[in-house]
Amino acid sequence: MIRNSLRARTRGKPYIGRLVRANVYDLWLLLNESWLVLIGFVILAALTSSYLAFLYPETPESPRPQGLPEALYETLTLMTLQSDLAYPRGDLLGELIFFLTPLLGLALIFQSVLNFGRLLLDKGSRREAWQVALASTYRDHVIVCGLGRVGLRIVTQLHAAGYEAVVIERDWNSEFVQRVLNLGVPIVLGDAREPTVLRQAGIRYARAVVATINDDLLNVEIALGARTVQPGIRVVLRVFNEELDRNLERTLGPNSAFSVSLVAAPTCAAAAVSRDIDYALTAGGYQLGVAQIVVQPDSEIAGFIRAVESAYRVRIVYQVSQEGRPKLYSSLNRLSAGDRITVIGTLDQLEEMRQSNVAFSKAAFLMAGKLVRPTEQYNTVIVCGLGKVGFRVVNQLHKLNPRPRIVVVRLGNDRPEFVQQIGQLEGVADVIGDARNVEVLCRAGLNEAYSVAAMTSDDLQNVQIALAARRYRPDIHIVLRTFSDVLAERLVEIFGIHTTYSTSALAAPTMAAAALVGNVRQAFYIDGRLVATDEIRLCDGHPLIGVRIDDLRERESALVIDVQRNGENLLLPDLDLCLASGDHVTLLAPIESIQRIRNR
Repeated sequence: MIRNSLRARTRGKPYIGRLVRANVYDLWLLLNESWLVLIGFVILAALTSSYLAFLYPETPESPRPQGLPEALYETLTLMTLQSDLAYPRGDLLGELIFFLTPLLGLALIFQSVLNFGRLLLDKGSRREAWQVALASTYRDHVIVCGLGRVGLRIVTQLHAAGYEAVVIERDWNSEFVQRVLNLGVPIVLGDAREPTVLRQAGIRYARAVVATINDDLLNVEIALGARTVQPGIRVVLRVFNEELDRNLERTLGPNSAFSVSLVAAPTCAAAAVSRDIDYALTAGGYQLGVAQIVVQPDSEIAGFIRAVESAYRVRIVYQVSQEGRPKLYSSLNRLSAGDRITVIGTLDQLEEMRQSNVAFSKAAFLMAGKLVRPTEQYNTVIVCGLGKVGFRVVNQLHKLNPRPRIVVVRLGNDRPEFVQQIGQLEGVADVIGDARNVEVLCRAGLNEAYSVAAMTSDDLQNVQIALAARRYRPDIHIVLRTFSDVLAERLVEIFGIHTTYSTSALAAPTMAAAALVGNVRQAFYIDGRLVATDEIRLCDGHPLIGVRIDDLRERESALVIDVQRNGENLLLPDLDLCLASGDHVTLLAPIESIQRIRNR
């Protein structure tokens, strides 16, 4: 489905023109800072050179310099006390110049002019100013305000997808500053609420400003300040309060304010009742999962893509061959052993497909069954932690149909509004205690649990919860929240815990996509490519009317995942269906394709 874009792949890479422009801008900044000293040096050199060229009393032993260039040379030697010219006795002006020029010249050269040259050449000694110079060369970039966990994810994912970003950060000693600098992304030091700082980050030429600080009010101030400096610029901000979210979007535009926990919760909830889900999204009121599958030898899912999609009622979003080469979508493509595919479908459909993807499937009936979904016996999901994320995950689990039994394990010092709201949810139990204690987990129903979701804000605590549950129930399904990618990899290698999620990593693609094209509710990355959903109402005259869904998929890399027509909801509609006037269409496509379709 997704096509490589040379333009997207070359964005953000350093080139000589940018460095030249940055150096010119940096020179201009230095000149602005040092103009008084430099003018003083020029005046002193001009006066002394003029005196030596036209008024100096020459003698046979000490002839007058011939012309201004030679006089300038003698002036420089006089400044450094190395001139061979004779002292002009009896000439009051000359004596004054011969006294003052070395004194003032040495001060200006060693204290100012040489310092100016050092600063001009040594960027490392004034890296803050050099970062501003680099930022001045950016165009059509995204300004990310705040280099916390969410900000870091947005920057790294924009960079990986080939888009340019400039960061504004108040603390140069922040733990993520060096990581971003290593990517070649400029960081402007300062408060993003200040108009001067926003201008230094290039807001005049930016496509969007993203405020990612963990403070709702501060993010609102940044967004409103950005609109004041550059009216009409696209703004995206991080908020938690849902009421604030709705009110802001009335002012700043649809899908401009995002709660990280709210964006991440559907994926964590889906993972708690299924296996190996990379992302969960909503279309037409239904939940769809996105998962990666490697086609096994002699698997039942090998064959023509159209046939596999029809058999399992899924859609293949992306295909990479066994050799690692992306395959452009064609209805005649085949799935072969070793191919890595990204698939979208309902959780049940994905699980059915995954169960059929067994090496030498004809003998699969001989293998022991694996618990892959909640059952009548194992029907409980234990959510550990009732912070922002845990609270959202509980709410998402409560919306599922069928709904598992939900038990929350919390320490007892949680936010009162969270406790009150989950207390009003039917079928949600509450256990107070430390989830790292097996006895507490058993009180929560560990013996009947399908999964344990460790959703606290502490990586180590989540790992300890997972290990405690696994010691008692080795077969228990673990869903674990973590920030560190390295830790996630180690958990797979050492403990076999595969289902780990970073809420910032789950939310960052959506905020990045909203910054790039605006009005995006859901997005995720596939192999460094940013893919998002887009909802379109087809009014009379719309260019997509009459277009066959499979043709749109093949020509524009845009997959129709839902069509609402005449009160009927068509989830993952037939590829031979033609779009009609009045249809409400949900597309899944790369950002570049969404932009092209919108611009038609």
